[in-house]
Order: sequence, then C-alpha cells, then structure tokens
Amino acid sequence: MTEAWLVLSDRAPVAEDEAQTIQAGVFVVELALPIAEAAVLLDFHTAGATPHTFTLFHDPLAGIVLIHRQGQVVARHALPGPLPYQSATGRLSLHFDVAANHWQMKLELLGVADAPVLVSQGTRPLALRSADLHGLSRGPARAARHGAVLWFGLTRGADLPARAPWIGQRTPVETARGPVMAGHLRPGELIATADGGLLPLRRVRRLDLPACGSFAPVILRAPFFGASHDLLVSSDQKLALSGAEVEYLFSEDEVLVEAGALVDGRTALAERRRAVASVLALEFDHPALLLADGCALLAARPGDAAPRRVLQSYEALTLMAMLGRAGGVRRSA
Repeated sequence: MTEAWLVLSDRAPVAEDEAQTIQAGVFVVELALPIAEAAVLLDFHTAGATPHTFTLFHDPLAGIVLIHRQGQVVARHALPGPLPYQSATGRLSLHFDVAANHWQMKLELLGVADAPVLVSQGTRPLALRSADLHGLSRGPARAARHGAVLWFGLTRGADLPARAPWIGQRTPVETARGPVMAGHLRPGELIATADGGLLPLRRVRRLDLPACGSFAPVILRAPFFGASHDLLVSSDQKLALSGAEVEYLFSEDEVLVEAGALVDGRTALAERRRAVASVLALEFDHPALLLADGCALLAARPGDAAPRRVLQSYEALTLMAMLGRAGGVRRSA
C-alpha cells in the first residue's frame, strides 16, 4: 500500500518513469456513470513496425473491453455487461501480473451501499508501458478522451496507493516564526498545535494525487471554520469543531469531522476544477491538531488513532444543520 502513482492522467511524466515497462500492477480509471451510449473512453495507438494500442471501449449492454497491443501480440480484457445504470462514480481497475500469468478486471460503484461488483479474469496479460499511458494525456489521444473519464492512473503492486489526509501547499500554517505557507515547511519546524503547543514537524510528504472523482478535494470557505482564507484540503482531512451545538448533540467539548462530510455548497465546496493536486501530508511523532489560519486540522499517519471523537457522516449532517440555523460554524481557539 506504499506505492506511488507511476502514471497519473494529465500529470507531466518524470523522465526516468516514462520508458518503464511494468510487469505487475494496477491500472485504474474512474468514470462518471451512467454512460448511456456505446463509446470509446480512452484510445492511444501508434503505427510503424511495432504498433502499440491501448483502447478502452464501453457499451451499456455488452460491457467494457480493453484492447492492449504491443507489436504483433494482442491482449483482450473484457468485463461483460449489462453495466449498472445509475448515477455514481465507477472505478474500473485492471490488476495484472505477467509472471503469474493472470489478470482481473472489476467495476465498483463508489459510495453506493450494497452495489454489486462486476468481476472478470483471465490469463496472458501483457506488461504495461508507461509511455503508452502517458500518451493518453497528449495530443489526439487527450482530445479524444471521453467526457465520462474522470482520471486514470497506473501503480505497481497489488493495490492502489494508500490515501493520506493532505493540505494544499498555500495553506498558512502557524509556526514559532509566524504563519508559513505549508509548501515552505521543512522537518524540524516548530508548529503551533491546538492540543500540544509548539511541536517539531517530523515529516513532510509531498504527493501528486488525482483531484477529481473519489479524490475530489474540498474547499473550506472563509470565514467559516475559523479561517480567514479559503483552505484546500482532502475530503478525508479531519478538522476540529466545537461550541454549544457540539456539546448539546454529542456531550463533547470538541469533535473531529472529515471535510467531505461538510460539503453543503456554502461553507464547504467540492473542488473539481483541477486534474492533479500537488499537496502535502504533515506528520508529528503522534497525531496532533495543527493550527492553519485559525482552523485546527488533524495531522496523523494512516491508521493512527484520532485524539477526538470522529463524527459519522449522518452526525455531521445533523451538526451542520444546527450550526446553519445558529448562523455560523465555529471551533475552539
């Protein structure tokens, strides 16, 4: 779960990554469903003595087919239909392992309870060339990309890279020397926290991540949540809320809420204007609430226990409704 994205749609390739051939990994594409018509979703091909093709077809009844060609060798991966016809984000993933002579393709509906997962599998997969997938973001292949394609990526290993809560590089973080944009922070910097005073920053993880589909970030609007400027955070970034409404509903002085649960079109917005986010995950020796422009954001590693109660989505909806009637959103200073 520690692998990074080797290829990410619309991200410029790293020079040493562009010519790699991946023998085992996962190719994933997220789609805005439903797609009513038969369509070519992705299409990259080259001619010449050694032609290359990577084309993804969709048909509501027949299903999804990926044609992958390298020279005279062709692999066909099919996921038979009919496909789900409902409004959702669909994640299509192709797991392949050339040495093990096995591939599996599956389609999941994200955020839809009890939705069926379509799965197919087979043998004789081909290794994926990163250059071919980077080619999907250039020239005619980029222009031909279907509008239902939200993003795509390629990673090594058996699963997708682990998600981590993050903040934008321009987030003003309170430090011992005053507010500093997060992108300028370095390990060892003393960071102001709501629960531990000044703490040394142990690690700054710089990440390139999809910024749409299930990875769409959130804008926390000013002046809500204590901030004087809009803040860009991941949908799973937790922030602290407090006040009389929190005490009344949950018998707690302060609770944590994921930013994605706060999206209401007014105080917090889903951000879908970018394809890739170059962002930061900050870490201390233990989970801590760092202060960013008056907003308390939880800095923690995946799997760390939260230092406060974390609200469920339905609890957050109840709290936001009450806070809206009270005329604002607050947290403890």
